[in-house]
Amino acid sequence: MKIYLLHPLAVHFPIALLLTALFFKVGDLLFKKEGWGKTSTTLLFLGTLAAVIAAGLGLLAEETVPHVPDAWEYLYTHKRLGLVTAGLFSVLSVWRFFFTDRWPKAFFWVWILASVVLIVTAYFGGELVFQFGVGYHQ
Repeated sequence: MKIYLLHPLAVHFPIALLLTALFFKVGDLLFKKEGWGKTSTTLLFLGTLAAVIAAGLGLLAEETVPHVPDAWEYLYTHKRLGLVTAGLFSVLSVWRFFFTDRWPKAFFWVWILASVVLIVTAYFGGELVFQFGVGYHQ
């Protein structure tokens, strides 16, 4: 098995979990539905774990995937953004775990920022595959 193929398998979990978590958080704030707050927190924790795993697999993929010199700038940007994404969501998870109701507005806006960084990271990852063929063309 090509070890670098584990990263593309893993990256979809944090994207789905963390954006769905934000959806439930917004729903909780707007509609006060019972259980939506707990659901958003659970998804945040699971998505953060998935993001850390995906980032680790991304670092491993960088070392093992056949290199495409034209893609190096995109790869570097994707790598940095991926680490920032995992870091921001880790901070949010620790914040939620230890300081549950402290600074709720700041927490929400950091979550929005982290989600934007997540989406931009995913964009650069998609470009690596679909524009440059990283991990696809050999």
